[in-house]
Amino acid sequence: MFIFKKTIIGFALANLLTASAVMAQSAAEKQVQQPIPSGSNFLGLGIGAFPKTSGSSELRTMVLPVVQYSWGNVAYVSGLKAGVWGYTSADRSLRIGLYAEPRFGYDASDSPRTAGMADRDFAVDAGPSVRWTTPAGAVNFEYGFDVTGRSNGQAAQIQFIRPLLTEQGFRLNGLVSATWQNAAMNTYYWGKRASETTDQLPRNVGAGVGFSAGLTGLYTVGTSGALFFGASINRLSDAQANSLIAERSYTPVIYLGYGWRL
Repeated sequence: MFIFKKTIIGFALANLLTASAVMAQSAAEKQVQQPIPSGSNFLGLGIGAFPKTSGSSELRTMVLPVVQYSWGNVAYVSGLKAGVWGYTSADRSLRIGLYAEPRFGYDASDSPRTAGMADRDFAVDAGPSVRWTTPAGAVNFEYGFDVTGRSNGQAAQIQFIRPLLTEQGFRLNGLVSATWQNAAMNTYYWGKRASETTDQLPRNVGAGVGFSAGLTGLYTVGTSGALFFGASINRLSDAQANSLIAERSYTPVIYLGYGWRL
């Protein structure tokens, strides 16, 4: 009887430890899989700064709502990106689905190098996505098509996110990525049409791969509030950096805001 009781107690403890490990894994997964490294769903408001036009040396600022919310293994909203999962492995380490994400255009009057050109319009990229979560971090792969028909271009990105700090009060992720854009997309955002050049000849821009590295963080304030921030430096592809409108080959993106953990 004593042995039987020990067996039952041992079995219960093993289940409790396993459940705790799953919960901890879930929190770590959420931190590494989201732009803002929160261990839970998140709602906030932030201000961001990025180049006014493609490759511009001047920055523009925008105030944007920030939403990070996941509906189990079905769908999610993460920053400005939204998606649905069609396949999730039993251990949740591999997910395959579809995503959609906005691509901001620019006002040609914002830079002397684009003055006189037509504005480049807001667009939406959408396509298949894959997320693979490993003990070292999360690998994200996306292949997007311009579904709004602005550029009729395509882009692919592979990104690696690694948790650097996982404390409850302060979380920090590091990320690196490589992004390929085809000639159609680069020509729309970085090139000039025949009507926009003095010799009436178009300036097309070829395909290329750019690189990015950055940090994203979250600092807990009170029971549910949090400050969030992020900064990255982007190395333009050679095709983009050599275009007529680019003023620099490295461009920054920074943001800061406040939100609430849900």
